[in-house]
Amino acid sequence: MPLFQSRAGRWPLAFAIVALAACSNEPVSPTLPSAPRPNADIADPLTVANANDDGIGSLRWVLRYAAPGETVRFDPGLAGQTISLDSVLIIEKSVTIEGPATKGITLSGQGTHRVVYIKVPAPVTLRNLSITGGATQSVEVGAAIITGPDATELLLENIAVYGNTAGIGVVIYGGQIKLINSTVSGNGTLSAITSEYGAVHGKRVEVINSTVSNNGGNGVGAFTGGLLLKNSIIANNPKHNCAQLAITPLTREGANISDDETCGGPAEIMIGDPEIGPLADNGGPSMTHALLVGSPAINAGVSCGLTTDQRYVPRDAQCDIGAYEFTTPTSVTLTIDGGVAVNQSNGWAVVTGTVTCSRNESFSVAVQLEQQQKSGKTKTTVDAAAIVPVDCATTPRPWIASMILTSGEFTTGTALAKAQTVYTPKWVTPTGAESAVKLYWARR
Repeated sequence: MPLFQSRAGRWPLAFAIVALAACSNEPVSPTLPSAPRPNADIADPLTVANANDDGIGSLRWVLRYAAPGETVRFDPGLAGQTISLDSVLIIEKSVTIEGPATKGITLSGQGTHRVVYIKVPAPVTLRNLSITGGATQSVEVGAAIITGPDATELLLENIAVYGNTAGIGVVIYGGQIKLINSTVSGNGTLSAITSEYGAVHGKRVEVINSTVSNNGGNGVGAFTGGLLLKNSIIANNPKHNCAQLAITPLTREGANISDDETCGGPAEIMIGDPEIGPLADNGGPSMTHALLVGSPAINAGVSCGLTTDQRYVPRDAQCDIGAYEFTTPTSVTLTIDGGVAVNQSNGWAVVTGTVTCSRNESFSVAVQLEQQQKSGKTKTTVDAAAIVPVDCATTPRPWIASMILTSGEFTTGTALAKAQTVYTPKWVTPTGAESAVKLYWARR
């Protein structure tokens, strides 16, 4: 692995409270608290109270007093704010740092230094954060996040990592790295010749319902610990989407999309343009790439297991691939006209109606017409069906269906007409209509 250098942070002072016996001839041993913490009446030691780089209530200050296994959260009033770090943020304990789920928290290296250095060889979770403005020089890696040489377990959930510049294009680097509902996008490299590492690279890397796109060199990669892709988009990374596959065991689960064959062939991965929008604030704690209408990622996930996306928007039973769940399907309104013309010569009928969509679409409408007829004590059913193509728009457009009889003939009277959308794109919400209609003889 490449060597990296750390920058010293501020370290907490050691405090001790000594309790002395006042009425005993024997001295009482001092009591040393295991983790000296500020008075809870003055400040919650696990809640970040301001966006300062350091000092009471800052993120650095809270991290000094957090015990291993604890979760550091932020005052809700800080949602959407940026903490501009004057030096790298060093994490030396197994903690979770969780921003507000509404608008998150941004940690910025201000374009001058690495953003986060995780030194503890134990699990660390970063959630609902944006990591940006990280920078490393020469051949340094981990402009946004780097872990120590031990196999640190780093979990990134509902995270956006963007706008970081690494010497050789590696913005997240470490041991065991797992991305869930996260986006790594728009990160660059100082050199036109990038390394064989990915923008996300570690001993083992797992990418689950995440999007890694538009980075300066490679997308994702791993050493001998292996690379796992599950229901993720790894695309638009100009060198390779998946790096170092010659030495990296690659596991694919669910369904994944790439626009080259470096993550696998067409029998192993969906290859093509994922059709995603620019990195933008689409709601939630961090920025995402929205799926565009027509994206092959829509409803293409397999065995997802996640109930929400990066924005905490509920996922469908068949989730979308990537960090973003498409939530603006095309809605359709069908109407059926109340009068149906019947040809007297052959008893065929023509059913009409209108179709309206929330955006322009093309699909078909299946139409069925059913009439109950009685001759003496005998009851029969005459029915017919047809499928007609339609071009749908935001204003009502007519459709006409010449019904093909299966038996018998229609006659004047009442009948039941049904219409149903068919052959719709997967981003179009199916719909139908049903109405009693009156059959009349058409003019000869």
